[in-house]
Amino acid sequence: MQAPCRPSGAARGASLVALASSGLFAAMAMVARLLSRTIPGPEIAMVRFAIGVLVVLFLLVFLRVQLRPRRWGWLLSRGVFGGTAVLLYFASIVKIGVGIATLLNYTSPVWSTIFAWLFLRERPRQHAFVALALTLVGMALVTSGQAQGWHLGGWQLVATLSAVLSGMAITSIRATRMQSADGAPGENSWTVFASFTTVGLLATLPTVLPPFGAWLAPTGHDWALLAVCGLLSVGAQILMTSALGRLTAVGLGIIQQATVVLAMVGGIALFGEKLSTRGAAGSVITMTGVVWSVLSDRRNVGADA
Repeated sequence: MQAPCRPSGAARGASLVALASSGLFAAMAMVARLLSRTIPGPEIAMVRFAIGVLVVLFLLVFLRVQLRPRRWGWLLSRGVFGGTAVLLYFASIVKIGVGIATLLNYTSPVWSTIFAWLFLRERPRQHAFVALALTLVGMALVTSGQAQGWHLGGWQLVATLSAVLSGMAITSIRATRMQSADGAPGENSWTVFASFTTVGLLATLPTVLPPFGAWLAPTGHDWALLAVCGLLSVGAQILMTSALGRLTAVGLGIIQQATVVLAMVGGIALFGEKLSTRGAAGSVITMTGVVWSVLSDRRNVGADA
C-alpha cells in the first residue's frame, strides 16, 4: 500500500519556517559582525553559548523538559566540535566579513558527508564526490578573490576549518539521533541542544579568561546586542528543528543556503564588504556544490554547528 503524500500546504508551511530559520541565522551573523567592532569574536561566541545554557535551564525548571542523555561520547563530540566551529566562525566574521565567513562555514554538509562515511559507514553516492570537487573549486575562487594571484588568506582557512568541524558536529548529531542496533531510541532534540550549548560554553571559556584570553567588558549597548545575537541563534535553531519535523532534510539543506545569500547581501549593503568577480563566481560554484551534496545525501541534517 502506497504511503499517502504529505499535504502541499504543510510542506509549504514547513518551507516558510525553514526560510525564517535561515533569516534568523543570517541576522545573528550580521549582529555578530556589528558587535565585532567593539567585542572580540570569541567573546561573542561565549556569550551566545551562555544564553543557550540559560534557555536550557529555563526549559528544565519551568517547562519540565526531559533530558536523558545516553550516548555521552557523541554528545560530547557534538558539543566540542560544534562549539569550536562557532568560535572559529565568529572569529573569522571579524576578520573577513560576514558574507565570506558564512559562505565558507555553510559548506559543512559536504564535510559531514565525508565524516558520516568514515564514522557511521554511510557510504556516499558517487555524485557526492562531484559535489566535493565543485565546492573545493568554488572555495578556492572565493578565498583567493580578494588577493593578488591565488594566495589563500589565513582567516579564510579558519572559516573553512569551522565548516570542517561543523561537519563533524553534524555527523555527531546523526549518531545521537539514530536508533541503535538494539532498538533503543536516539537522543531527543533538546538533549542534543543542551550538549551543544553546555560543552560549547566550556570550550569557549578559555578564549576569554586568563591565562589564554582576556574579558573585554561590554557596554550596555553591547550587552543588548549580545542578547539579541544569542536569542536569534536559539530561535533559529528551534525553527530549524520544527521544520525538520515536516520537511525532508534535503529540502532543509537547500533552503539553508538562503542564509549565505542573505549574509552576503547584508554584508555588502550594511558593512560595505567587497566581493570581486572571482569571489562572486566562486560563491555561486560553492553553493552549487553544497546543494548538490545535499541532494546526493538524503540523510543529511541541518547545519549551524
